[in-house]
Amino acid sequence: MEKEKEWFAEWFDSPYYHILYEKRDMDEAEFFLRNLIAHFKPQQDAKIIDLACGKGRHSIFLNSLGFDVTGVDLSPQSIMAAKGYENEKLHFEVQDLRDLHMLRHFDIALNLFTSFGYFENLESDIHVLKQIHSILKPDGFLLIDFFNAKKILCSLVQAETKNICNIKFEISREVKQGQIIKKIQFTDSHEKHSYQEKVQALTIEDFAYILDKSGFNWVESFGSYSLDPFDADKSERLIILAKKSDAG
Repeated sequence: MEKEKEWFAEWFDSPYYHILYEKRDMDEAEFFLRNLIAHFKPQQDAKIIDLACGKGRHSIFLNSLGFDVTGVDLSPQSIMAAKGYENEKLHFEVQDLRDLHMLRHFDIALNLFTSFGYFENLESDIHVLKQIHSILKPDGFLLIDFFNAKKILCSLVQAETKNICNIKFEISREVKQGQIIKKIQFTDSHEKHSYQEKVQALTIEDFAYILDKSGFNWVESFGSYSLDPFDADKSERLIILAKKSDAG
């Protein structure tokens, strides 16, 4: 019997995922990345890995600034699209964050735009973080960009409709067992489709716990792409910088 695909393996590899999210703001992404570079001033020869890179928009931009970047993602379709941009200092690979196999180590690991918390529990999150820990150089850094769960839960939009490329996406959301579950239903060419997204509503306290358990030291947190201080009640984002500990 063929094993049923996990939701993220099925949805992220679907062409409809890219249709639904086609208008994600690259200007906003570049603004964020430029602010990160200006704030942290990484060495120009730093080796960067972009974890869950999708079609590689962030990797491509960082490489355009001169950085050596490797993008990894579980979706073969996304990596196939990204590979068209490869050069001597930009590479893409299909990789599962739960089982990373890299031929080199990195100075900086990035996990951007809520590409974390797709699994069922904190133990799975810790396992992923330990995998990331294993591919970082000593004193390497990890930056995670996540939503602010407290604010999201207080203002959750339970239902909405989006019309994109002549497709009517019916979207509903609910919170169940600590996860925000988004159901996406639509019809295309007279065929009905149904997908879902499930993301853990991880708080800043959850991240502090799992980072500590996986060999990282907390360095700094921010609440926006402008790198404002994090405020649990007001911030849109939870952006965390952690450093690989010597003891890890």
